[in-house]
Amino acid sequence: MRKRNWGMFLSTVLVLAVVGCSPSAPKQTEEPKVKAIIIRASTPTAPEHPWTKGLELVAKLVNERTEGRYKINVYPNASLSEGSEKTMTEQIFTGTLDMGISPAPLCSTVFSAFSFPFSYTDREHIARVCASPVAQEMLASLDEKGMHAVAYVENGFRQITNSKHAIKTPADMVGVKIRTPQSAATIAAMKAMGANPVAVSAGELYIALSQGTVDGQENALSTIYNNKYYEVQKYLTVINYNWSPAIVGMSREVWNKLSEGDKKIFQDAILEAAADINKQLAGLDGEMIGKLKEKGMQVYVCTESDVALFKAKCDTDALREVYKGILGEDLMTRFFDAVKLAKK
Repeated sequence: MRKRNWGMFLSTVLVLAVVGCSPSAPKQTEEPKVKAIIIRASTPTAPEHPWTKGLELVAKLVNERTEGRYKINVYPNASLSEGSEKTMTEQIFTGTLDMGISPAPLCSTVFSAFSFPFSYTDREHIARVCASPVAQEMLASLDEKGMHAVAYVENGFRQITNSKHAIKTPADMVGVKIRTPQSAATIAAMKAMGANPVAVSAGELYIALSQGTVDGQENALSTIYNNKYYEVQKYLTVINYNWSPAIVGMSREVWNKLSEGDKKIFQDAILEAAADINKQLAGLDGEMIGKLKEKGMQVYVCTESDVALFKAKCDTDALREVYKGILGEDLMTRFFDAVKLAKK
Protein backbone atom coordinates (compact mmCIF):
# COMPACT_ATOMS: atom_id res chain seq x y z
CA MET A 1 0.00 0.00 0.00
CA ARG A 2 2.90 2.35 0.83
CA LYS A 3 4.62 1.52 -2.47
CA ARG A 4 1.42 2.36 -4.37
CA ASN A 5 1.03 5.72 -2.61
CA TRP A 6 4.71 6.51 -3.19
CA GLY A 7 4.27 5.75 -6.90
CA MET A 8 1.26 8.04 -7.16
CA PHE A 9 3.25 10.79 -5.43
CA LEU A 10 6.12 10.49 -7.91
CA SER A 11 3.69 10.56 -10.86
CA THR A 12 2.13 13.76 -9.59
CA VAL A 13 5.53 15.41 -9.14
CA LEU A 14 6.54 14.50 -12.70
CA VAL A 15 3.32 15.93 -14.13
CA LEU A 16 3.79 19.18 -12.24
CA ALA A 17 7.39 19.38 -13.37
CA VAL A 18 6.43 18.95 -17.02
CA VAL A 19 3.69 21.58 -16.74
CA GLY A 20 6.07 23.92 -14.97
CA CYS A 21 8.67 23.61 -17.70
CA SER A 22 6.27 23.96 -20.64
CA PRO A 23 5.52 27.35 -22.22
CA SER A 24 3.00 29.37 -20.25
CA ALA A 25 -0.57 29.33 -21.53
CA PRO A 26 -1.73 32.75 -22.80
CA LYS A 27 -3.41 34.83 -20.12
CA GLN A 28 -7.04 35.69 -20.61
CA THR A 29 -7.02 39.50 -20.91
CA GLU A 30 -9.46 42.08 -22.24
CA GLU A 31 -8.95 43.06 -25.85
CA PRO A 32 -7.15 46.41 -26.04
CA LYS A 33 -9.50 49.31 -26.65
CA VAL A 34 -9.18 51.12 -29.96
CA LYS A 35 -7.94 54.65 -29.44
CA ALA A 36 -10.71 57.08 -30.37
CA ILE A 37 -10.21 59.40 -33.33
CA ILE A 38 -10.73 62.96 -32.07
CA ILE A 39 -12.94 65.29 -34.11
CA ARG A 40 -12.85 68.98 -33.17
CA ALA A 41 -16.20 70.70 -33.74
CA SER A 42 -17.16 74.30 -33.04
CA THR A 43 -20.00 76.80 -33.10
CA PRO A 44 -19.96 80.58 -32.70
CA THR A 45 -22.77 80.30 -30.16
CA ALA A 46 -22.90 80.09 -26.37
CA PRO A 47 -22.88 76.68 -24.58
CA GLU A 48 -26.64 76.78 -23.95
CA HIS A 49 -27.58 77.68 -27.54
CA PRO A 50 -29.37 74.98 -29.61
CA TRP A 51 -26.52 74.95 -32.16
CA THR A 52 -24.05 74.00 -29.45
CA LYS A 53 -26.46 71.49 -27.95
CA GLY A 54 -27.01 70.10 -31.45
CA LEU A 55 -23.31 69.43 -31.96
CA GLU A 56 -23.18 67.78 -28.56
CA LEU A 57 -26.00 65.49 -29.70
CA VAL A 58 -24.02 64.63 -32.86
CA ALA A 59 -21.03 63.83 -30.62
CA LYS A 60 -23.14 61.51 -28.46
CA LEU A 61 -24.77 59.68 -31.38
CA VAL A 62 -21.55 59.21 -33.33
CA ASN A 63 -19.66 57.96 -30.27
CA GLU A 64 -22.40 55.44 -29.50
CA ARG A 65 -22.89 54.24 -33.07
CA THR A 66 -19.16 53.79 -33.74
CA GLU A 67 -18.68 52.07 -30.37
CA GLY A 68 -16.27 54.75 -29.23
CA ARG A 69 -14.11 54.87 -32.36
CA TYR A 70 -14.85 58.60 -32.75
CA LYS A 71 -14.93 61.24 -30.05
CA ILE A 72 -16.21 64.68 -31.02
CA ASN A 73 -15.09 67.54 -28.78
CA VAL A 74 -17.40 70.57 -29.04
CA TYR A 75 -16.04 74.11 -28.64
CA PRO A 76 -18.69 76.86 -28.24
CA ASN A 77 -18.18 80.60 -28.75
CA ALA A 78 -15.75 79.94 -31.64
CA SER A 79 -13.19 79.44 -28.89
CA LEU A 80 -10.66 77.87 -31.26
CA SER A 81 -11.01 80.83 -33.61
CA GLU A 82 -10.48 83.86 -31.34
CA GLY A 83 -14.24 84.30 -31.09
CA SER A 84 -14.63 84.97 -34.82
CA GLU A 85 -17.33 83.02 -36.66
CA LYS A 86 -15.73 84.05 -39.95
CA THR A 87 -12.36 82.60 -38.92
CA MET A 88 -14.10 79.48 -37.61
CA THR A 89 -15.80 78.94 -40.97
CA GLU A 90 -12.55 79.43 -42.87
CA GLN A 91 -10.87 76.87 -40.60
CA ILE A 92 -13.43 74.23 -41.60
CA PHE A 93 -12.74 74.90 -45.29
CA THR A 94 -8.96 74.63 -44.80
CA GLY A 95 -9.17 71.56 -42.55
CA THR A 96 -7.73 73.33 -39.48
CA LEU A 97 -11.08 72.58 -37.82
CA ASP A 98 -12.90 69.32 -38.47
CA MET A 99 -16.55 70.25 -38.14
CA GLY A 100 -18.92 73.04 -37.20
CA ILE A 101 -22.11 75.02 -37.59
CA SER A 102 -21.64 78.26 -39.51
CA PRO A 103 -23.99 81.01 -40.68
CA ALA A 104 -24.62 80.11 -44.32
CA PRO A 105 -23.66 83.50 -45.85
CA LEU A 106 -20.17 83.07 -44.39
CA CYS A 107 -19.83 79.80 -46.31
CA SER A 108 -20.76 81.27 -49.68
CA THR A 109 -22.57 84.26 -51.14
CA VAL A 110 -25.03 81.88 -52.85
CA PHE A 111 -26.86 81.50 -49.53
CA SER A 112 -27.81 85.16 -49.63
CA ALA A 113 -30.66 83.86 -51.77
CA PHE A 114 -32.46 82.82 -48.59
CA SER A 115 -32.45 86.30 -47.12
CA PHE A 116 -34.62 88.29 -49.52
CA PRO A 117 -36.91 90.15 -47.09
CA PHE A 118 -40.38 88.85 -46.23
CA SER A 119 -40.13 85.74 -48.48
CA TYR A 120 -41.63 83.08 -46.21
CA THR A 121 -45.05 82.41 -44.77
CA ASP A 122 -43.93 80.05 -41.97
CA ARG A 123 -41.29 77.48 -41.03
CA GLU A 124 -43.02 74.69 -42.96
CA HIS A 125 -42.61 76.83 -46.07
CA ILE A 126 -38.92 77.25 -45.26
CA ALA A 127 -38.43 73.50 -44.75
CA ARG A 128 -39.82 72.83 -48.21
CA VAL A 129 -37.47 75.43 -49.72
CA CYS A 130 -34.47 73.85 -47.94
CA ALA A 131 -35.42 70.45 -49.36
CA SER A 132 -35.76 71.80 -52.92
CA PRO A 133 -33.28 70.66 -55.60
CA VAL A 134 -31.75 74.13 -55.95
CA ALA A 135 -31.17 74.47 -52.19
CA GLN A 136 -29.56 71.02 -52.03
CA GLU A 137 -27.41 71.92 -55.03
CA MET A 138 -26.22 74.98 -53.12
CA LEU A 139 -25.13 72.76 -50.22
CA ALA A 140 -23.23 70.48 -52.59
CA SER A 141 -21.42 73.45 -54.13
CA LEU A 142 -19.38 73.87 -50.94
CA ASP A 143 -17.53 70.62 -51.55
CA GLU A 144 -15.20 72.20 -54.08
CA LYS A 145 -14.34 74.90 -51.51
CA GLY A 146 -13.36 72.35 -48.88
CA MET A 147 -16.52 71.75 -46.83
CA HIS A 148 -18.82 68.76 -47.02
CA ALA A 149 -22.13 70.39 -46.09
CA VAL A 150 -24.69 67.99 -44.67
CA ALA A 151 -27.70 69.97 -43.44
CA TYR A 152 -29.38 73.34 -43.07
CA VAL A 153 -30.32 74.46 -39.60
CA GLU A 154 -32.20 77.50 -38.48
CA ASN A 155 -30.38 80.74 -37.86
CA GLY A 156 -33.77 82.16 -36.97
CA PHE A 157 -36.17 84.80 -38.16
CA ARG A 158 -34.30 88.04 -37.75
CA GLN A 159 -35.58 90.84 -35.56
CA ILE A 160 -34.38 94.41 -35.01
CA THR A 161 -33.16 96.00 -31.78
CA ASN A 162 -31.87 99.50 -31.07
CA SER A 163 -31.12 101.90 -28.24
CA LYS A 164 -32.80 105.05 -29.61
CA HIS A 165 -36.56 104.54 -29.88
CA ALA A 166 -39.25 102.01 -30.73
CA ILE A 167 -39.30 101.01 -34.40
CA LYS A 168 -42.81 100.40 -35.69
CA THR A 169 -42.75 101.78 -39.24
CA PRO A 170 -40.07 102.40 -41.90
CA ALA A 171 -40.07 106.08 -40.88
CA ASP A 172 -38.71 105.01 -37.47
CA MET A 173 -35.70 103.39 -39.16
CA VAL A 174 -34.45 106.58 -40.79
CA GLY A 175 -31.08 107.65 -39.41
CA VAL A 176 -30.70 104.61 -37.12
CA LYS A 177 -27.28 102.99 -37.45
CA ILE A 178 -28.00 99.27 -37.68
CA ARG A 179 -25.18 96.76 -37.51
CA THR A 180 -25.24 94.11 -40.22
CA PRO A 181 -22.97 91.18 -40.96
CA GLN A 182 -20.58 91.67 -43.87
CA SER A 183 -23.30 90.74 -46.33
CA ALA A 184 -24.19 92.91 -49.32
CA ALA A 185 -27.73 91.50 -49.32
CA THR A 186 -28.41 92.41 -45.67
CA ILE A 187 -26.85 95.84 -46.11
CA ALA A 188 -29.09 96.49 -49.14
CA ALA A 189 -32.20 95.34 -47.24
CA MET A 190 -31.46 97.64 -44.31
CA LYS A 191 -30.97 100.56 -46.68
CA ALA A 192 -34.26 99.75 -48.41
CA MET A 193 -36.07 99.89 -45.06
CA GLY A 194 -34.54 103.28 -44.28
CA ALA A 195 -31.71 102.43 -41.87
CA ASN A 196 -28.06 103.36 -42.03
CA PRO A 197 -26.31 99.95 -42.15
CA VAL A 198 -22.84 99.49 -40.65
CA ALA A 199 -20.93 96.22 -41.13
CA VAL A 200 -19.45 94.94 -37.84
CA SER A 201 -18.14 91.44 -37.05
CA ALA A 202 -20.17 89.36 -34.61
CA GLY A 203 -17.31 89.21 -32.14
CA GLU A 204 -17.16 93.01 -31.92
CA LEU A 205 -20.90 93.67 -31.89
CA TYR A 206 -21.51 93.86 -28.13
CA ILE A 207 -18.75 96.44 -27.72
CA ALA A 208 -19.97 98.40 -30.75
CA LEU A 209 -23.47 98.56 -29.22
CA SER A 210 -22.20 99.49 -25.76
CA GLN A 211 -19.97 102.26 -27.12
CA GLY A 212 -22.62 103.65 -29.47
CA THR A 213 -20.62 102.88 -32.61
CA VAL A 214 -23.94 101.49 -33.85
CA ASP A 215 -27.44 102.13 -32.50
CA GLY A 216 -28.89 98.71 -33.16
CA GLN A 217 -28.58 95.34 -34.82
CA GLU A 218 -30.63 92.59 -36.44
CA ASN A 219 -30.49 89.01 -35.24
CA ALA A 220 -32.54 86.02 -34.15
CA LEU A 221 -34.23 86.20 -30.74
CA SER A 222 -32.05 83.39 -29.35
CA THR A 223 -28.89 85.27 -30.37
CA ILE A 224 -30.17 88.53 -28.88
CA TYR A 225 -30.80 86.76 -25.57
CA ASN A 226 -27.78 84.45 -25.39
CA ASN A 227 -25.35 87.23 -26.35
CA LYS A 228 -26.95 89.55 -23.78
CA TYR A 229 -27.62 92.36 -26.22
CA TYR A 230 -30.50 93.34 -23.92
CA GLU A 231 -27.84 94.84 -21.65
CA VAL A 232 -27.01 97.46 -24.30
CA GLN A 233 -30.30 97.62 -26.25
CA LYS A 234 -33.63 98.93 -25.02
CA TYR A 235 -36.05 98.38 -27.92
CA LEU A 236 -36.94 95.15 -29.71
CA THR A 237 -39.06 95.04 -32.87
CA VAL A 238 -40.39 91.56 -33.69
CA ILE A 239 -40.71 91.79 -37.46
CA ASN A 240 -39.50 88.44 -38.91
CA TYR A 241 -38.07 90.44 -41.78
CA ASN A 242 -35.97 87.58 -43.09
CA TRP A 243 -34.92 84.04 -42.32
CA SER A 244 -31.34 82.95 -42.55
CA PRO A 245 -29.94 79.41 -42.46
CA ALA A 246 -26.79 78.02 -40.96
CA ILE A 247 -24.95 74.97 -42.21
CA VAL A 248 -23.69 71.88 -40.43
CA GLY A 249 -20.57 70.86 -42.30
CA MET A 250 -17.34 68.92 -42.04
CA SER A 251 -13.93 69.52 -43.50
CA ARG A 252 -13.90 67.73 -46.86
CA GLU A 253 -10.52 66.25 -45.94
CA VAL A 254 -11.95 64.64 -42.79
CA TRP A 255 -15.11 63.52 -44.57
CA ASN A 256 -13.19 61.82 -47.38
CA LYS A 257 -11.17 59.78 -44.86
CA LEU A 258 -14.32 58.19 -43.43
CA SER A 259 -15.41 54.75 -44.57
CA GLU A 260 -18.75 54.54 -46.35
CA GLY A 261 -20.29 53.06 -43.23
CA ASP A 262 -18.95 55.84 -41.01
CA LYS A 263 -20.09 58.49 -43.49
CA LYS A 264 -23.63 57.19 -43.08
CA ILE A 265 -23.31 57.24 -39.28
CA PHE A 266 -22.09 60.85 -39.30
CA GLN A 267 -24.69 61.96 -41.84
CA ASP A 268 -27.60 60.32 -40.02
CA ALA A 269 -26.45 61.78 -36.68
CA ILE A 270 -26.15 65.27 -38.17
CA LEU A 271 -29.58 65.10 -39.80
CA GLU A 272 -31.15 63.95 -36.51
CA ALA A 273 -29.44 66.75 -34.62
CA ALA A 274 -30.42 69.31 -37.27
CA ALA A 275 -34.09 68.38 -36.86
CA ASP A 276 -33.71 68.73 -33.09
CA ILE A 277 -32.02 72.14 -33.42
CA ASN A 278 -34.80 73.43 -35.66
CA LYS A 279 -37.46 72.14 -33.29
CA GLN A 280 -35.76 73.79 -30.31
CA LEU A 281 -35.37 77.17 -32.01
CA ALA A 282 -38.92 77.19 -33.34
CA GLY A 283 -40.23 76.53 -29.84
CA LEU A 284 -38.14 79.26 -28.25
CA ASP A 285 -39.70 82.31 -29.95
CA GLY A 286 -42.42 83.01 -27.39
CA GLU A 287 -40.16 82.08 -24.47
CA MET A 288 -37.40 84.40 -25.71
CA ILE A 289 -39.75 87.36 -26.09
CA GLY A 290 -40.86 86.83 -22.49
CA LYS A 291 -37.28 86.56 -21.24
CA LEU A 292 -36.22 89.71 -23.08
CA LYS A 293 -39.14 91.59 -21.55
CA GLU A 294 -38.00 90.37 -18.13
CA LYS A 295 -34.56 91.77 -18.90
CA GLY A 296 -36.11 95.19 -19.42
CA MET A 297 -36.48 95.39 -23.19
CA GLN A 298 -39.50 97.19 -24.60
CA VAL A 299 -40.98 94.84 -27.19
CA TYR A 300 -43.11 95.80 -30.15
CA VAL A 301 -44.61 93.00 -32.26
CA CYS A 302 -45.37 94.21 -35.77
CA THR A 303 -48.90 93.83 -37.08
CA GLU A 304 -49.67 92.62 -40.60
CA SER A 305 -50.21 96.21 -41.70
CA ASP A 306 -46.84 97.21 -40.21
CA VAL A 307 -45.12 94.38 -42.06
CA ALA A 308 -46.83 95.41 -45.29
CA LEU A 309 -45.21 98.86 -45.07
CA PHE A 310 -41.73 97.38 -44.61
CA LYS A 311 -42.32 94.77 -47.31
CA ALA A 312 -43.32 97.46 -49.80
CA LYS A 313 -39.98 99.18 -49.19
CA CYS A 314 -38.15 95.96 -50.04
CA ASP A 315 -40.29 94.66 -52.90
CA THR A 316 -38.42 96.65 -55.51
CA ASP A 317 -36.50 96.03 -58.72
CA ALA A 318 -33.58 97.89 -57.18
CA LEU A 319 -33.23 95.35 -54.36
CA ARG A 320 -33.70 92.44 -56.77
CA GLU A 321 -30.88 93.88 -58.87
CA VAL A 322 -28.60 93.74 -55.82
CA TYR A 323 -29.48 90.08 -55.35
CA LYS A 324 -28.96 89.36 -59.03
CA GLY A 325 -25.50 90.91 -58.78
CA ILE A 326 -24.66 88.61 -55.86
CA LEU A 327 -26.28 85.40 -57.10
CA GLY A 328 -26.32 85.69 -60.85
CA GLU A 329 -29.58 85.77 -62.77
CA ASP A 330 -29.88 81.98 -63.19
CA LEU A 331 -29.53 81.07 -59.51
CA MET A 332 -31.71 83.96 -58.39
CA THR A 333 -34.50 82.97 -60.78
CA ARG A 334 -34.34 79.29 -59.87
CA PHE A 335 -34.27 79.96 -56.13
CA PHE A 336 -37.07 82.53 -56.18
CA ASP A 337 -39.13 80.08 -58.26
CA ALA A 338 -38.50 77.39 -55.63
CA VAL A 339 -39.77 79.77 -52.94
CA LYS A 340 -42.97 80.33 -54.93
CA LEU A 341 -43.46 76.62 -55.60
CA ALA A 342 -42.99 75.79 -51.91
CA LYS A 343 -45.87 78.01 -50.83
CA LYS A 344 -49.10 76.26 -49.90
